[in-house]
Amino acid sequence: MVKATLRSAVLLGLLVWSVPSFAEVQNVKVSGDVTVRSFWRDNLDLHEENSSTTAGLDHENFFMSTTGINIGADLTENVATFLRIANERDWNQTGTGSNSSNFALSQAYISLKELFYSPLTVKIGKQPIVWGRGFVLGSSLIPDTLNRGDDLHGAISANEYTDFTAFDAIRATLDLSNLGGMSLPLTADYVYIKLNENGVGSNDDVNLQGVNFSTKFASWNSEAELYFLNKRDKSTGTSTSDNFGSVSTIGIRGSAQPATGTYTYAELGYQFGQTATDVSGLIPAGSNISAWAVDLGIDYTFAEIPTTPKLGFEWVYWTGKDIEGARNGWDPIARGYFTTALREFQTSVAGGFYGTDQAGDTSAATNQHQLALYGSLKPLEDLTISPRLTWFVLDEGAIPVVGSKRRSYAGFEWDTNVVYNYTDDVQLGMLYALFAPGSVYRTPNDATAQELVTTVSVKF
Repeated sequence: MVKATLRSAVLLGLLVWSVPSFAEVQNVKVSGDVTVRSFWRDNLDLHEENSSTTAGLDHENFFMSTTGINIGADLTENVATFLRIANERDWNQTGTGSNSSNFALSQAYISLKELFYSPLTVKIGKQPIVWGRGFVLGSSLIPDTLNRGDDLHGAISANEYTDFTAFDAIRATLDLSNLGGMSLPLTADYVYIKLNENGVGSNDDVNLQGVNFSTKFASWNSEAELYFLNKRDKSTGTSTSDNFGSVSTIGIRGSAQPATGTYTYAELGYQFGQTATDVSGLIPAGSNISAWAVDLGIDYTFAEIPTTPKLGFEWVYWTGKDIEGARNGWDPIARGYFTTALREFQTSVAGGFYGTDQAGDTSAATNQHQLALYGSLKPLEDLTISPRLTWFVLDEGAIPVVGSKRRSYAGFEWDTNVVYNYTDDVQLGMLYALFAPGSVYRTPNDATAQELVTTVSVKF
């Protein structure tokens, strides 16, 4: 009897103690999504292997699943938390990544609004960060895949479709709209990102810091950004050398709608500083960098036509530069803006993603002009077809064969993306992409690459 009374008292005490904890939670939202993709691929390495025993990227067929669960909670005193756990895997494959069969953290961060005073919001934890269109800062995909010793996406064969693109970061956003009595909507955004910790307790981290000033204007529904970003890479230094990489990027971006149906956008970035050893190992640590990047485009939507067709043009440029026989240009850092399905994920042999073994080839993230015609139309209310034709020209040409002349034409790519909103919760999609290599690629790298991706996605 005494034991039962004590047990009841303990349970009652725990219940009373837990009531204030639950009362602190003002609102909890739970949501999620399930996406299944099927892939058919052919010659992504631009090399047609005729032998069944030859390793390559010929005739791939596989399925991939991505499952995510989101939990958001609003607490008291302007405090909120967001958590996303996800699982991604190729069907019936164990995989080598830590996320092959289990759920892992995709996002987990705290939001502190009106911290110290009302205009300041701070987010701490693993979070998505996108500046503008993501041209310079938008995804951890490249640093996670190319710069880390471990591949976070080892459970899937198509890294570019990973769910794990958030940053371990501290982000402080300050609303300066009322600074000095101004009525201009001005925002300052500071980010501190840990790209790679390497050895805990060792001074060998790769950190990214920067600030972005953005504003909007009523005229032409326009906006503008000015930003500075610095990547400090101490992973290449030794006790006898301080050849650390420190690459700084300054840039400006803007967009406007000068007339009904017309949308224009532009971004210009400049990099300077010293590089760490690049992925291929060809560029010595401490090499100077001076590089440019441009994104310029315009499109027009014919709203008065029933199918609402859109037609646009875009020029993307990543500078190339010769350094001691190797080509080193723009450092993609943490780029999150990709316009094509194949070419923009091609790299040299040592890179990652989809490498080629063409001599003199460089990563598609640098040393390249991209000239594109794109558009879209809606033959049905819930059906959108978006084709895109892109030509690729190297800024600093390659020498595909020893003793030959430099070649600059890398090829062209045709992408067609079809999206059908079956219901508000279910979306069906199909993507077909074809990359035809140009004069840069010679035997054995002269095979056309193709990809067909079908998608079924459900949100709840």
